Amino acid sequence: MRLIFLLAVLALRAFWPALAQDAPTVSPIQYDAVVEDSITAAAFFDWWQVQAARGDILVLDMAAAGGLEPMLAILGPSGDALARSEEGAPNATVRLEYTAPADGQYTIVATRAGSAEGTSTGTYMLRLRRANPPPAAQGAVQPVVFRCQDFEATTVATLQFADDFIADRLHRITIYGLDGLKPAIRATFANQPDFEECTTDAQRTVGDAFTLPGGETRQITAETLDTAAQLAISGAENAGTITLTLASRDGAPGRYLALIEGFTIDPARDVDTVEVGVGPLAARSTELLVYMVAAPNSRLDPFMSVIEADQMCDDAGRGDCGDVPTFDGAVITLNDRGGATLRGDRNDAGLRLTPGSPDLLTLELRSRGGGTFGGYALVLIGELPPRRP
Repeated sequence: MRLIFLLAVLALRAFWPALAQDAPTVSPIQYDAVVEDSITAAAFFDWWQVQAARGDILVLDMAAAGGLEPMLAILGPSGDALARSEEGAPNATVRLEYTAPADGQYTIVATRAGSAEGTSTGTYMLRLRRANPPPAAQGAVQPVVFRCQDFEATTVATLQFADDFIADRLHRITIYGLDGLKPAIRATFANQPDFEECTTDAQRTVGDAFTLPGGETRQITAETLDTAAQLAISGAENAGTITLTLASRDGAPGRYLALIEGFTIDPARDVDTVEVGVGPLAARSTELLVYMVAAPNSRLDPFMSVIEADQMCDDAGRGDCGDVPTFDGAVITLNDRGGATLRGDRNDAGLRLTPGSPDLLTLELRSRGGGTFGGYALVLIGELPPRRP
């Protein structure tokens, strides 16, 4: 009952004098924005207002510093309390996810554990993102071809995601081309609309080796650098929505294996959302295999589902996802990290995407039953067919 009363207090300006709260900061905030402010003894909550549409999935992360015990709440357009996060420990990060039931202006309350009754103070960083990008944006991120450096690249797959609010988060994207495909990687960031990086660089992949289940081991050498590409994204927590376009140089057909490292499920009930789409040419006749693979020393038992379809998977190759080839037995060794090895096993989740169109599909990634946690990587296995005459 105390928590319900607390949210009601935060919703009403009339209570400010009684709580000895200075007039709170009331500021607008946009999706994919990162803002900073402080909680003091005299001002223990701030208001951030966002215009949301019905069905928007708002994901909030509040990272505290200076001893602050963070807490978040959401107020509806009429000022009623809708949801709140858990009370965080000092200098912790708390998350709140909420689906807007109607169009309107929603208020995000950044405060501290105990609110008026709490005593902690400090600074915080708040990030707001929308877990379900609007459908109108999907076609725009799936070009058939685009310019990359001095050549034309053909899209094989696109991924969109906004990372967890963890300082200095690093993602590394590596693509290995098979049967003639020569890979390229393009990255854009919502928080830096003028930024675009497109690369075929593969210098750090020399010595990498990978084995798919039932297949032969392949190794990248100085003579085969055109069959790999790699891109590292540091500070991903500040990029907003990241769009990755995986491509084939000059449209060369073939198969590919893509590895995207750096994801984490923590706490155990955390849920990540990634938009994945097969390139327009590939979508006509090919499928895409997507695996959620626990990282080395991770306790995570992966689980995946597709929001737009009744499709989910606990263990690829078994049970309800027996039609998805298992990733058990796959090995990817990364030479530039001292031989770090990602090994597939029978607990890794996988999905077979056969969209028939280039529209992005929304994947939810979590732990099985919400009982485990840890790092994981995404692995994509797909193909670009020869261009039709």
